[in-house]
Amino acid sequence: SLEMIGSVGAPLHMEHKQRLNDALPGRFYELYGLTEGFMTILDKTDYPRKPASVGVPPPFFEMRIVGPTGEDLPPGEIGEIIGRSPQLMSGYYKQPELTAQAIRDGWLHSGDLGYVDEDGFLYLVDRQKDMIISGGVNVYPRDIEEVIVQHPAVRETAVFGIPSEKWGETPLAAVILKEPGSIGEEELRDWINERVNARYQRVQAVIFLEEFPRSASGKTLKRVIRDPYWADRDAKI
Repeated sequence: SLEMIGSVGAPLHMEHKQRLNDALPGRFYELYGLTEGFMTILDKTDYPRKPASVGVPPPFFEMRIVGPTGEDLPPGEIGEIIGRSPQLMSGYYKQPELTAQAIRDGWLHSGDLGYVDEDGFLYLVDRQKDMIISGGVNVYPRDIEEVIVQHPAVRETAVFGIPSEKWGETPLAAVILKEPGSIGEEELRDWINERVNARYQRVQAVIFLEEFPRSASGKTLKRVIRDPYWADRDAKI
C-alpha cells in the first residue's frame, strides 16, 4: 500500500495539498531545498498542525531568515532564507562571481523569501525576483495564486508584475484552464478581485495560455511570460 506522497521542486498550493491529504491522509511530505546544499522537510506527522509550512531543516542543517543588511529577523517577519549544511557546494563550476553572490560568509543565499514561526517551521512567501512593488507596497504573487487556484475552472496560474503608469507595476494573472472556454478572462478577473485580501492584490487582467514555458525540471518560467511586457522599458521594477 502507498505509504508516502512527496512534493519536491516548486511548492504546492494549499488547495492541492488539502485535496491530496483528504484523499490519502497521513502520507504527505514536502521538501523545500536547493541543489546547492540546503533543505527543509515537512514530515507527515507535522502536516496536520503546520499544513502551510515546508517544515524544518534536518539534523546538521542550519537556517536563518535575514533582512536586507544580513541581520537576523524574528519569527513572523519576512526575509531572505539562507542556510548551510555539510552538503553545501564548493561553488559553481568556473563561475566565481556567481559563487560569490550565492555563498556569503559560508551561508547559501536562496533568493527566496519566507518566515519562521515560533516553533522554527519555515513558510515560503515568494521568490525575491518575483515580488511586485505596486505603489510602494510589496505584493507577493503567491498570495494571489493561492486564491486563483481555488476556482474550479483553473488548472494552473502564474502571477507577475506588468508596467503601470500609476502604480509602477501591477499584477497580471496568466492562467491555464482545465477546459478551454469554460470561463471568460474578465469574468475570472472579477472573481479573483472579489476574493483577494487587499486592493493592491487585485489583478489588472487575466490572460489564458495553453501551456507555460518551463525549465528542464518542469518549473514555470515566469520571466519568459513577463519579459515581453517590459521590452520597451529601461528598468524592470
